[in-house]
Amino acid sequence: MRRVAALQVLLMVSATMLCYLPAASADEAETVIGANVTWADDQPVEGTVRIVSGGHLTVNGADAAMSDGSSIIIEDGGALTLNHAGLLADNPPTAIASMGYWDESNRSAFMVPGEGIDGPFDVTMLAMDGDSYFGDGAHIGDEAINLNGSSHTFSFEDGAGDVWIGLTGFSSTSVTVASITMVLENGGDTTILGTDLRSVNMKTAGDPGFSIQVDGDLSSVDSTVSGGQMTVSGSMSADDSSFDRVGPVLLGSEATIDLRGATVFSGSLDDHDVRGGPGSTIYWGDDVSGSGGLIDRWERRVSGQSIQLDAKYVILSVSGIGPSEATQEIFSDENGTALVDGGRERVVEIGYSDGTVWTEAATIDVITYVTSWNPESSGIGNYGGGPMPLTWDQSIQLNSGTPNIEWESLEIVGDEDTRSTSQSMPVLARIANRGTASALLYFTCEVAGLEADIGGYQEVRIDAGESMEVQFGWRSSVTGQASLTCRILTPLQLVDEDSFGGGSTTTGVMTWTEPAEEDSLPVLPLLAAIVVAVGIAVTTMLRRASDAIVETEEEILSYSRDEDDYED
Repeated sequence: MRRVAALQVLLMVSATMLCYLPAASADEAETVIGANVTWADDQPVEGTVRIVSGGHLTVNGADAAMSDGSSIIIEDGGALTLNHAGLLADNPPTAIASMGYWDESNRSAFMVPGEGIDGPFDVTMLAMDGDSYFGDGAHIGDEAINLNGSSHTFSFEDGAGDVWIGLTGFSSTSVTVASITMVLENGGDTTILGTDLRSVNMKTAGDPGFSIQVDGDLSSVDSTVSGGQMTVSGSMSADDSSFDRVGPVLLGSEATIDLRGATVFSGSLDDHDVRGGPGSTIYWGDDVSGSGGLIDRWERRVSGQSIQLDAKYVILSVSGIGPSEATQEIFSDENGTALVDGGRERVVEIGYSDGTVWTEAATIDVITYVTSWNPESSGIGNYGGGPMPLTWDQSIQLNSGTPNIEWESLEIVGDEDTRSTSQSMPVLARIANRGTASALLYFTCEVAGLEADIGGYQEVRIDAGESMEVQFGWRSSVTGQASLTCRILTPLQLVDEDSFGGGSTTTGVMTWTEPAEEDSLPVLPLLAAIVVAVGIAVTTMLRRASDAIVETEEEILSYSRDEDDYED
């Protein structure tokens, strides 16, 4: 019994201890944080740290050494707070690369620290793994040097001092510098990593050592993040913090970044420190510093943008595209979709390093938007309306300046609902245009799926906001009850048949009967009319024949007199 009681006590104590364990677990190199957890001591991080909804990791006064390939994932509802802390890559990127400009004022360059060196020395410049200097060039003063291979050695005389080496790539490609090795004539050598060199108009190159994915919230106060890639779709705030070899911070379309205090960016891996989407929010405080030079504070980019139209093969002109403010002609495909700049990603806003901001102000103009409802001969002009701004929306609907046709009514004129097949039934159609452009359209009618006799297609020209009445006659050769269904013929260019409205409507039921006798012409009067007509025709013919005989006799007598006169 004592053993049983002791076992029970042990189980109760174990259960109690389990309740007070930190809300963090490790499974296959993944640490899951689901409650408030604080790291107050320096520690290595391997694998993945996942902060789930309801979890909050605080790194307070400590550095986390991020191993290669490690990551921190902050899920929606989770939070990470850095307070006087650091997230430091074990192996951050250490190479630098040129920006691709050839002009001297914007040319990329690095400095060889030769000041204080006695005697001549050599400097060997090494490219990144897998990179080559083929077609690249170096510039020292007015001297241009052709480069080749994966390294190049420069020789300098005694007293050369600090030397700036400019770099130009083949076309606009980047020239990379993984490191330089300085070899002195009197012995000794020194290797300097690319990121440790003093440089201008150069960016960091290489692979980030770790990654941070922020779907929840990240807050940094007086902290440092170095050598990692940051992707934010939630919110990120930083105050008096340093981001070294981190940029660009990639923002999702609805993400928020709030940079305040003396926050500093340095060594971006691209030509900007922050990259936003069309709907992201970027706040850059007055005292926040970027990498500087040709590296912008931020860019906004849009990719896969399209203009959606109701018709295919519409030709548009889009002007003011991107930083170059280019003009392009594009057209809608079979689905009515026209891709802006071929759907490629483009920059729509730049926050330059000097604090100025450029924002795209592109416009859309219709060149040709013609359908069977607005042919050139109609004088209606193009559909699509006038110029409109090219917004940053992923898909832009261009549906202004088009008609929208509706049936108001289709009814038999008068109170009669019976007609004989020898008669015509008057029908009145009322059609409205609820759109913003005129239309020249046609409609046809049918009975029980067969074409009805209404005197051919009915033509209607109707301006925007107007209602029109069209009266026509309906005839039938078939007796019985029937309803007339009329349908507006829509343009074949439309992607969806009802994009401009249209549709069909039906009259009430009416009855067609055989013709009554009074509806036919009487037989006797008809025969009498025929006899009279024949008699008139015969009389006319006899008179003409008699006149011809008299004329002939007179000609014969005249000819005889002429012969007698000749004989005399």
